[in-house]
Order: sequence, then structure tokens, then C-alpha cells
Amino acid sequence: MALIRKFAPFRKRNFNPFSCLLFGLLFTAACEEEEEIVPQTEGIFINEIFASGEDWIELYNALASSQDIGGYVISDESNAYSLPAGTTIPGSGFLVLLCNDLGSGLNTNFKLSGDGEVISLESAAGTLIDNIAYPNLDNGQSYARFPDGSDFWEITGTTSQEESNGDDSAPAINSLSRTPSVPTLNEEVIVTAELISTAGVASVSLFYQFNDGAFTEVVMSSQSGTAYTGTIPRMGTEGTVAYYVEAVGSNGLSTFKPATAPENLEYYLLNTDPLPQLVINEFMASNDTCCPDTDSGEEEFDDWIEIHNTGTTAVNIAGMYLSDNKEDPFADKISSDDADATTIPAGGYLVLWADGSTNEGVLHLNFSLSADGEDIGLFYIDGRTIDTYTFEAQEKDISWGRTIDGGTTWAAMENPTPGQTNN
Repeated sequence: MALIRKFAPFRKRNFNPFSCLLFGLLFTAACEEEEEIVPQTEGIFINEIFASGEDWIELYNALASSQDIGGYVISDESNAYSLPAGTTIPGSGFLVLLCNDLGSGLNTNFKLSGDGEVISLESAAGTLIDNIAYPNLDNGQSYARFPDGSDFWEITGTTSQEESNGDDSAPAINSLSRTPSVPTLNEEVIVTAELISTAGVASVSLFYQFNDGAFTEVVMSSQSGTAYTGTIPRMGTEGTVAYYVEAVGSNGLSTFKPATAPENLEYYLLNTDPLPQLVINEFMASNDTCCPDTDSGEEEFDDWIEIHNTGTTAVNIAGMYLSDNKEDPFADKISSDDADATTIPAGGYLVLWADGSTNEGVLHLNFSLSADGEDIGLFYIDGRTIDTYTFEAQEKDISWGRTIDGGTTWAAMENPTPGQTNN
């Protein structure tokens, strides 16, 4: 049975001058009236939180009758949103609020942080109804009460939007990794699944396929801590190896990683193409007034990276990767939506904007550069390294580039040349 948390009702008091005179010397509180209880809604809970994709918050009404929660305020650590008049939750039912910044109807004026934060719910009169601090959530995971409306919260790998959470959670897979991260032909690959907890886990299995063939199941072995490992055998021919992991609880509930597997899968390419003759040729990590980006319709002074094709044939970089961490080759995959934009002619240059605004076009990356120094990496479609460079702290409006295009010597450039020769 769900536990219903009760909240103290508001008390309205009538002014009584005799009481004030009699007790004024003993109590410093304002003179108040004799008690008249004003009913306060009980049994409304924040019941489930999803903060790893299209964010949402589920409310639960533990009462048997429908409840009007118009004017209730839902908030995170920075913003508050008042629910529209007439908003109701059916008896023993659920209501989902979409956290998408829209600020209308059942759409809040804020998004949720995947790193965790505090979510609060107040009544229209300002009484705190519920207050929940949720932890870091990986893609596909939610933080939920088990059972609905109880005091027990847990990360679960299976969400239950607008439905009962049931009595128990599904196993939660926190992350997948593989070794090596960029496999080659005839090389075994060890896949590691890190679970949040091994309590109540009945089995963990790895499923892999080669070139869209049938899936093969590998029962994964429990390691120290919360890790399970399984091995994908050597492949002697080029192609694509796709895989996912399923964790099954002793309660029969299962979780997949990726969360939407087998429709969406982790994968790696086995490829023997010769690497293209591309180099990171120049970049700017502190753009204040130099070199504007106008793709948004306005002048924006964003970080940028210039790639130079030192070869004798044009190269389309679609499907290749750029990263600000040379240990993570798969940070940002270049889109194939516009081949004209992503093709670098022989001896030519291409500028990509490191601004975190991928919605502005195929030449915009999902990261920015740190003016304090970090890596830049260019990687082939299979993750192999084409070129990397590690830089130190940068000055405003001064780029850093090769003194001769494609050469080995780098220097500060007071007159940046994005999209042009450095010579």
C-alpha cells in the first residue's frame, strides 16, 4: 500500500484583544485569533523524475478523488512554474509535466539537470507539498518512488511515465565501455557494463551482431564492484559490429543499454581505409571581437577550428569526428546532411565553429574550446586518429596555428587567417 504523507493544515486565527492583553507579556508573537482549520490538500507527490533526454516530472495523486492543483508551483533550483488554473489529477492517477523551457500549459519554464538537483512542489497557498533531491541520471534512467507515493526512492532503468511505478525498480546500467575503444581487424573487444547496484540482479547479457546479422548472446561475468564484462570475438573482415546489454532483475524486470535497444545500438567499425591527409591547422579558443560567426543571423564571436587538406584530392569529412579530448575520439560526429559544406578541396581549408550550437548547421560542434588549454582531436569514421593537438592558455583574439600550413611548428597569430593559408 502506498504511504500518504500528511501535511499540517493552515490555521486561520481571529483577532482577540483580551487574549493579546493577557498573554502579550509572555509571548511576542502577533495577536491572533481562535483556530479555524482551513482544509489543505494531501496526498500529492512528486513520483518520478526523468532528466536524461526529454525531461519530465510525474506527479501522483494518492487520494481516491480527483484533485485540482491549479496554481501549484513546481520548481528547480533556479526557476519556478505555476500550473494553469483548472489543472487536475484524477484519483489514484498521474500527471506528467514536460520540462522543456516552454512555460505554458503542462510545459515548465525550465529543463532538468542530468547531474542532479532539487525539485520542489508547493500548493497555490505557498505550502511546501514535496521536495526531492535527485541524483545524476544517465540516459534512459529515472528516479522514482517504489511503490507510488512511498518514501523509498531508487534509480530505475525502466521508466513508467503516467503509469504506476510498481513495487520494485528494474536494474540500472550506468555506463557501457569497450576495450579497445577503437578496435582493429582480428582483435577481441571486451565490453564492460557498470551497474548502479548488483542487488536483485539475476543476469547480465551482451548481445552483438556483425553487419546486421543475427544477434549472438554472451552471458557477462560479474567483476569486482558493480561491473560485468563480456567479450566480442575477433572479426577478420571489414564491417560493423553492433551491440547492446540487457540486465534482468530477480523480479523479472529488465533494462537495456542503450535504453532503446535493440532499435538503437552501440557499434564500432572495422575499417582499413588509408587515413586522409588532413591536419588541424589553426584555431581560436578565446574569440572576443575577431572572426564573427553569422550562421545564427547575428554576429557571434565563437571558438573555431580550421582543418587543412594537404592532399591532392577533395575529402568529405562527414562521418568523421572532432573532440576536445584526445582520449574521447567519438565526441562529435560530423553530419552528412550537407556534402558541399563538409567537403574540403585539395589544398583547401574548412572552418568549424566550436560553439555548442549544433542546431546552427553541420559546421557547428557540440563543444567549445577552453581558453585555459585542452586538446583538439580529428578522428576518422572508425575512431582512428588523424591529427591531435594539445594547447596551453590562449589570449583573446589571437589564434594559434602552424607557421607553415601542415608544418610542425606552431605559434601565436596576431592576424588570424580562418579559412586561408597561414603562410
